[in-house]
Amino acid sequence: MFRKGISLRAQLYLLIACLSLFSFGASLFNNVSNMRSYLNEQLASHAQGAAISLGLSISPYMDEEGMVIAATMTNAIFDSGYYQRISFTDINGDVKFERLNKQGNFNVPDWFMAILPLTPPLMVSEVSNGWNIAGTLEVQSHAGTSYKTLWDHSVNALTTTLIQFFIALLFAYLIIKSVLAPLKRIELQAEAVIEKRFDLNPIKPFTTELNTVVNAINKMVTNIQRSFSEQTLNAEKLSKEVYIDSHTGLPNRRALMKAFDSLKHEAEKNGNRLYFGMVSLTSLQLINDTEGYAHGDAYITEGATILADQVSVYNDVSLYRVSGSEFAILSQTTHDLVSILDGKIGDAFSVANTNRFSQGFAKHALTSVEYSETFSDAAQRLDSQLTHDSYLDSPVTGLTTSTPTVTHSREEWVAILKQFTEYFNAEIVHTKPQDFAIKCIPLDKLFDLMLQPVVDTHNQLLYVECFVRFKHNNETLSTIDVFAMAERLGLLQELEQTVICFIFYKLHHVKNTRVAINISNHALHNTRFTEWLFDTYKQLQSKLPPLLCEFNESGAMLSLESTKQFISQSKALNIEIAIERFGSSLSSFQYIKNLNVDYIKIDGSYIRDIEQADTQFFIQTITQICHGIGIKMIAPQIETLAISQQCVQLNIDGLQGNGLYSVRNFNTLFRVSAGTIETELKLNDF
Repeated sequence: MFRKGISLRAQLYLLIACLSLFSFGASLFNNVSNMRSYLNEQLASHAQGAAISLGLSISPYMDEEGMVIAATMTNAIFDSGYYQRISFTDINGDVKFERLNKQGNFNVPDWFMAILPLTPPLMVSEVSNGWNIAGTLEVQSHAGTSYKTLWDHSVNALTTTLIQFFIALLFAYLIIKSVLAPLKRIELQAEAVIEKRFDLNPIKPFTTELNTVVNAINKMVTNIQRSFSEQTLNAEKLSKEVYIDSHTGLPNRRALMKAFDSLKHEAEKNGNRLYFGMVSLTSLQLINDTEGYAHGDAYITEGATILADQVSVYNDVSLYRVSGSEFAILSQTTHDLVSILDGKIGDAFSVANTNRFSQGFAKHALTSVEYSETFSDAAQRLDSQLTHDSYLDSPVTGLTTSTPTVTHSREEWVAILKQFTEYFNAEIVHTKPQDFAIKCIPLDKLFDLMLQPVVDTHNQLLYVECFVRFKHNNETLSTIDVFAMAERLGLLQELEQTVICFIFYKLHHVKNTRVAINISNHALHNTRFTEWLFDTYKQLQSKLPPLLCEFNESGAMLSLESTKQFISQSKALNIEIAIERFGSSLSSFQYIKNLNVDYIKIDGSYIRDIEQADTQFFIQTITQICHGIGIKMIAPQIETLAISQQCVQLNIDGLQGNGLYSVRNFNTLFRVSAGTIETELKLNDF
């Protein structure tokens, strides 16, 4: 019940309430006890006075004839009702007369008389007959009226005490509320720091201790903000100096070379294709010679602008300036999209071509890259193609492929995607949690779940990343092609839901190990999908391992507001967050300051370029920035032990890559029937 502890405010209220209750309870008890003692003394005094007075009154009537008068006088006094017992015993021990009055309740509860009993004493007075002792008179006061008095007094005292108690609590509440009002803001500020939000607290508490705490936290937040801003500016400045062409503002040749290997590795892992293009401004030398270098620079700027206009509409296409007259295009996308882009670039160059450019405005070539092909090989192949095309009449070179490309018609894609999604709509979408695993078994024919571990610097498992490969007629389909066609056919959400169901079904067999799932840019900002995702996870959470959601930096930056909302919903379900391909956009890093993420996975291109001193400094700066706001850094695409050791020296927290542990098919790690075995994934499984 109190696993999360009790708030200071609640503890203070409880303490004040307990102290007040004890104080006023003790006061009430003392008040009633004193009244009870007083009444007992009054009863004794009253009985003693009556015994003496009555004894003197009846002493003249101690003979046989006068005894009747004595009894009559006693009756007169006894009938007043204030006495419980009056008796006279002669010297021989014979009781001459006795009067008894039963105990009455006087509307006083029996439990009250049992708790606070009154014990009127029996008072004795000797009665004389002349010079001789005639006997003894015993008188005991009746406690009934005293009980009534004690009851009324107790009720009044209790009422007064309760009123005082509640008034005291009210004042204590108001005082504590006033004193601790800034504490809530301090608590919210502390929670904001934990969530990577560094906001200053404008409240200045009257309480000196709280004021000191507020000032200390504000100073800490200010220092973090200043350090973050300074380091971020340094990292961005270094990034621009190393990877940005100063004339066009485009990524330079070095950025291209490190991105080439990284994207090729990523394409191979996901079964996608990488497309590489070269653009040559064929008339640059002529413009420089005839019109001057200023006009040549303007020509370069015009060419960059035309290319940027064509490329900017596609999220997965990047443009680079390789040299004075050459640009490059790199994209991990679909064949259809590259074909469209190829045509648009050719058309744009045709429009820009005038008599001023006697050798043509520009020519270009695009090709797909083999997984085994190096950057030099691909660049040489494109350069040869451009050189060959310079002897042709047409200044535009189209899309080529290094190897035959398997393509599917629109009708084939419709059939494939329906096969992927129809079973989900018919059988899975409304299934009960207890039947979920059994219903998902047929998905094994359509998808493969691939796994790769992420380890810390001590080779301890941090989490396992999983991703899905698509199968059709013994063919592994390109992930990008599948999602692109699903979006074009309006089936993207159903496809993503089917993939998530398949992942959850396979993870039914895993326990304790945190597993990362990849969230696409579309899914990240699709409210309907995220609501379905979190609702499904809530229903199956007890049967699933802890999760981590990974999404691209480019996706996060599309809408920081919806990204924050997704992260908030994830954190509520104890789902951790990682941003992958961090730094690939070469843009400002300021946005991560207000995102409550657990891991940053730096773009693999930096890891492949880690031998360079400036890259090492850049990675170290980014690591310091992330550590300063409580985010762990992960280095992917580690291919050799030497690279992993360099990452450790740069204080990177997590490592991933084929050089450590290769990608494995889930089914090869262990074979189980649905719902029969639960296994903890371990590094020696990979």
